[in-house]
Amino acid sequence: MYSSIAKSETSAVLNDYTNLIGVGIQFAFQPLVDLNNARIAGYEALVRGHNGQSAGAVIAGVRPENLALFDQACRTRALQDAARIGVRGDLYLNCTEVTPHNLAMTIDNTLMEAEAQDIAPNRIVLEFSNLERLGNPRELSAVRSRANAAGFRVLADNFGLGEAGLKRLVVFRPEFIKLDRELCGNIDRSQRRQAMVLGIVATCRSLDIDVIASGIERGEEAEWLHEKAGVERFQGYYFARPQLMAAPSVDRELFEAA
Repeated sequence: MYSSIAKSETSAVLNDYTNLIGVGIQFAFQPLVDLNNARIAGYEALVRGHNGQSAGAVIAGVRPENLALFDQACRTRALQDAARIGVRGDLYLNCTEVTPHNLAMTIDNTLMEAEAQDIAPNRIVLEFSNLERLGNPRELSAVRSRANAAGFRVLADNFGLGEAGLKRLVVFRPEFIKLDRELCGNIDRSQRRQAMVLGIVATCRSLDIDVIASGIERGEEAEWLHEKAGVERFQGYYFARPQLMAAPSVDRELFEAA
């Protein structure tokens, strides 16, 4: 952990930067559903521009030297907005720029803001989209330990395509993974993708990791993943689109169909 003096100085800078970007950003919230229990399990906070611009467009406007600070400021703002609109269940927060160097700042400042907003730490899931940024195996394994010590859970995002391989998954041992949307798309029509997902799900089951299918846009995709692969949690336009400063509901018929 970094010193209390450094924490105070970082918090002061973070608050100033949060106020600065607060003029230009807002948050949309998208539900994650638990089909086995027919409920909304939580919401992911997604940054948007003040005119509804995508996360990519917003981030493109941030100077490279400010990306880590912007990343933490987004989590701070997301917690504030989630508390303001009364988001229930788990709250999924993206951690795009976290490295071993700023991990302590990430944990401490996120915990401090969660306490300020009266959001229990055990409701917060930190999403890591690039496990390579988290360092060598020893540093990677420390991420979950430090997050869990603060009461948070962790998630490996975009899993199945790209760099996040099984070796790093075994070292990281997150509570959740999100299957990459490219892997889930049209999975009911692709034997190759089906084989990949079945292998990933089996591995995660043996490691006690919950699997979330992301980017679901068709009922047939959700049905195959739920019935054939045993996936319980889902996120995607099929269930609900993200809504600005609101916690959208999910049509009850979608739960009944499952």
